[in-house]
Amino acid sequence: MIKTLASVLFFSMVAAFAQAGNVAVNASIKELPAGKWIYYREQGGNEKQDSVQSKQGGFTFNIDINEGEGNIYIFSIGKDFKDRNSYIVLFLDNGNVNITADSADFEGAKLSGGESATDLQAYNDEMASNETLKTAPALYAKANELYKQGDTTALAVIEKQLDIIDSVRTALNKAWIAANTSSPVSAYVLARLKYSLSDSDLVATYNSLTETSTNNFPAKDIKHGIDVASLTEIGKPALDFTQADTAGKPVSLKDFRGHFVLLDFWASWCGPCRAENPNVVAAFNKYKDKNFTVLSVSLDQPTGKEKWMNAIHKDGLTWTHVSDLKFWSNAVAKKYAIESIPANFLIDPNGIIIGKDLRGEDLENKLEEVLK
Repeated sequence: MIKTLASVLFFSMVAAFAQAGNVAVNASIKELPAGKWIYYREQGGNEKQDSVQSKQGGFTFNIDINEGEGNIYIFSIGKDFKDRNSYIVLFLDNGNVNITADSADFEGAKLSGGESATDLQAYNDEMASNETLKTAPALYAKANELYKQGDTTALAVIEKQLDIIDSVRTALNKAWIAANTSSPVSAYVLARLKYSLSDSDLVATYNSLTETSTNNFPAKDIKHGIDVASLTEIGKPALDFTQADTAGKPVSLKDFRGHFVLLDFWASWCGPCRAENPNVVAAFNKYKDKNFTVLSVSLDQPTGKEKWMNAIHKDGLTWTHVSDLKFWSNAVAKKYAIESIPANFLIDPNGIIIGKDLRGEDLENKLEEVLK
């Protein structure tokens, strides 16, 4: 009774320091000192972000979340993310969220409050209780160590064990969604799971959810991806767009009608993209006189124009480049539901998609086929 009363008094006290908003995130963290900066950032959607300084033993955020705007948020103590326990991932929708922990971070944190908070805690508990998944952190650490050592033989053994863990995790997530088709948290779970599912399995799982589970940003994003995937299949007309080039001049995809064009999504900060660029350069140089060109869309950040320009020159990318410098919110990337880069679409002179995600030899072979 005393402990419960103390928690009520604590949440009432920190609420007095909170900013206006209809969803309160109240943290009671026993050993958290006053004056620590706490940050949150919404993942996609409206991309809300804010920060407050902790009071002794906790902090509070009040966030405006409108109907249909429930989403995934990351809260962190400090900005470095070096310690897994320094941040926590929440799904915020209707109802407040109370976070309780004993240490000075989120280690062992428990959630309570509204339906979304209790459902997320139930999901977290189920994942944490699985004996197979408990072995994952140590195995991932071992795999990283073996990778650094270059021990490919031992690493192959660990990777097989990690594959089993991934299969177990996928099955558990699918089962949780099937048992909670009306919970908004199922959209959060499916957002985490979707990269492990085939396109048909993703569609079937999404279609199993009720309206109360899909009226939020993660579900809408999944639905958008499903819709765009059907619109950008091989054999479909490429979706037109207009975006500014490096000089600020508007460029449209339809400007390239009559040519084979590789629509290439990349960014200067993307290591795999930079590693793939020599292959694209080789293909461009080999086939540029055979009615082939490249149109690159950069997902560089708002402050990244100089880095974008430098990467273009350093990598020798002598074709047309466009970007709105909005990072993952790039309008063209959103239109094509791009969630990882590098990504590309090969488009024929009639504007029809004839290839997707062609890299290295695959790009070379496809161009040889259509331009011979």
